[in-house]
Amino acid sequence: MFRMQNAAGVTEALKAVWLPDSADQVEDADSFREQMVARATREVQALGQCQSPHLVKLGSVPATPQQLDTGDYLVYSEEFLPGEALGEWLRKQYRPDFDTLRLLASTLIDLIRTLFDLGYLHRDIKPENVMDTGLPDRRFVVLDLGIAFKMHGTRLTQPGFAPGTRHYMAPEVFDPTRRHEMDVRRDLYSAALTVYVLASGRHPFAPNPESTVATIYRILHDRPPPLHTLRPDLPADFCRLVDRCIKKDPALRYAKLEQALHDLERCQA
Repeated sequence: MFRMQNAAGVTEALKAVWLPDSADQVEDADSFREQMVARATREVQALGQCQSPHLVKLGSVPATPQQLDTGDYLVYSEEFLPGEALGEWLRKQYRPDFDTLRLLASTLIDLIRTLFDLGYLHRDIKPENVMDTGLPDRRFVVLDLGIAFKMHGTRLTQPGFAPGTRHYMAPEVFDPTRRHEMDVRRDLYSAALTVYVLASGRHPFAPNPESTVATIYRILHDRPPPLHTLRPDLPADFCRLVDRCIKKDPALRYAKLEQALHDLERCQA
């Protein structure tokens, strides 16, 4: 991400989506490139359609192909947000209190509902994709729609893999026989796991850097410790809500986000 100033002198964040070419070591690079351009363009448009204050807003630069020194990119801009990503909370070993966690959970679920009403899934909710802005009316803001790429050829996904970050993917993503179950409950799982990790300070399926295979196995088979055992200071009903949203079986999670928000509002310290 780079900072830039638009014509009005307002600071924006310049983003770039890497586009492979035939020289890159990507199988069927031309086809992959077309898919990346189509997916990125579609999802940048979705950013423009979603008016939720909980989602980063598009800037003045529309999605435009650009050739840079490090390769070809699809470049666009977003608003520049103050604050820090929630991944910094983990690095600082900060454990948010109940009110902060409940606000975060309600923010994420409300955004998921708004996106779903527009026909979209975020697909990459995780601590690093949520900003703590410190703004009173926009405390937490989610970045992108799972399409943000780093410069210098670092890409979000590879051919044959679903977009997103594996540590925060729902179990059904890894099971081809359950692909039909991938709906709004996938984003709900990622949001709840984000809350769980920030509350507990640990990832239940990837406690230490290790192989992708081991992480996926744990996602599919390991039962995470109940949140209340790791944060006994949090209300039991709040912990049960979070635990429910990260159930292995999507049918055991909330089917209606309105009900999840209703239950969240009823949680009291």
